[in-house]
Amino acid sequence: MGEAGRPFMRAGDTGAEARAADAVRALVSALTGAAGDAWVGAALGGALGLGEGATIVGRDGTGHPGDPFEFLAVLDAPVREVPALGRRLTRAATETAKSRRVEASVSTVVWRGLRLLPPTFWNMELVAARRVVAGSPSLLPPYEDVFRGGPDHAEGVRLLAKTGARLLAAERLVDRSGTGARAREALRAVRAADLALGAVALLSAGCWAPGALAREEALHALAAAGPEGPRRRGFHVHMSWTRFRDLVERHGMAALALAAPEPAETPDARRQVARAGDRFMEILRLFEEERLGVSLPNWTEYAIALARRRSGAAVTELFGDGAETETDVAVTALLARKSARSWPLAERLAPAVAALVDWDPGDLPIAPVLLDLPDVAPREALRQRAIAWSANV
Repeated sequence: MGEAGRPFMRAGDTGAEARAADAVRALVSALTGAAGDAWVGAALGGALGLGEGATIVGRDGTGHPGDPFEFLAVLDAPVREVPALGRRLTRAATETAKSRRVEASVSTVVWRGLRLLPPTFWNMELVAARRVVAGSPSLLPPYEDVFRGGPDHAEGVRLLAKTGARLLAAERLVDRSGTGARAREALRAVRAADLALGAVALLSAGCWAPGALAREEALHALAAAGPEGPRRRGFHVHMSWTRFRDLVERHGMAALALAAPEPAETPDARRQVARAGDRFMEILRLFEEERLGVSLPNWTEYAIALARRRSGAAVTELFGDGAETETDVAVTALLARKSARSWPLAERLAPAVAALVDWDPGDLPIAPVLLDLPDVAPREALRQRAIAWSANV
């Protein structure tokens, strides 16, 4: 259990909780030592911080935490010293996590900046969870003092880009094996995708709330009115009622799965990954049509819409066949790549992963441009680049 008996995971598995608590103690000790005199304290974020972590069954047959340990380290140091301290803390967390066979990450902030945290999904959930694991219990300011209103829609793009990349990773896993450990990991990605798609739907509707369980309630409230009732704003009003109900039910199944250790069975893993890809593409298209204010009939048009938004110029030819000579083709390709390099990483990644998940030959030429790979790059290279980039989105 965590502090004051708060669980880290929904399943309540005693062994998994003990392992999580032990890992937190070891990681906090490593971070404290690495920060030295600059140390103020730390809070645990992510699913484990919210008490909504998943429990997986290890090779020894016992429960283990299924999510990474994500810390916010609070420091008292000049701002110019924080990047170097952050690198030192990251090294300490990585080494300790490796010895414990867990995943861990750490972000840093000076204590004076706690009330200025940007309204990202992660920050908002961390402050709402108030899971202080080192330092004063009052380390984090009240949620209302830091955040007013919901997250920016750019957060939805970031989450969708990460989700698409995770589904590409799940595809790679089931390509290797449709059963066993790889298939179980792929199904975890499917459940994470369904939770993410529900979060994005609520963001669009102005109903986003911190925590998967809170979002589960909000989605059911949104669906309770039925197809003829008031459904507020948001892209879900453009979905068929059947598709919207499916989104709500999938989110509910994913949230419910957190309450029990992961089963050994991997029913239809390949088909589940493929269907999750379909759900992802529909939600990405609807969310971005709403955000960008244009129709997106395909992923090439999506990339063009993003390019227009960023450059303010007519750039239809960037990803099309407007060039007439080989020289024109070369110049156009160079301009397209140069333009894309200036975009936020999430906006480069989102249309690229959508094209790779969809695997439509008509849209595939945009993937190497956006991912900055040769036009003849093989599918596996494109997938690997997208998956690697998603860690930095």
